Amino acid sequence: MSRAYTAEEARKMFLDHMRNMSRYWANLPDISIQHRLDGLCFSFLSMIDGATMGLPGMDIVLRPHESDKEFHTEQGEDYFEDGMVINDCQLHEEWDE
Repeated sequence: MSRAYTAEEARKMFLDHMRNMSRYWANLPDISIQHRLDGLCFSFLSMIDGATMGLPGMDIVLRPHESDKEFHTEQGEDYFEDGMVINDCQLHEEWDE
């Protein structure tokens, strides 16, 4: 009988994928470190976008400290809204090496 993954299982899958991508990019021969780091970032963004096998798309939600809005407003500065989703697009397509 099928069931939903637990948060712990999903977290493990997420971290395992990150670990696998890190090892993959670290061990590519004859590629500059910068190219490997860019590839790693692209791979992570693809994972968040849901463009990898085995994991769904994910939202990146901003969670500033509860006092940030008041503090920044008093300073005349811009602030982040709690709950704002910043990946209402395909982030890996926005990545510019």
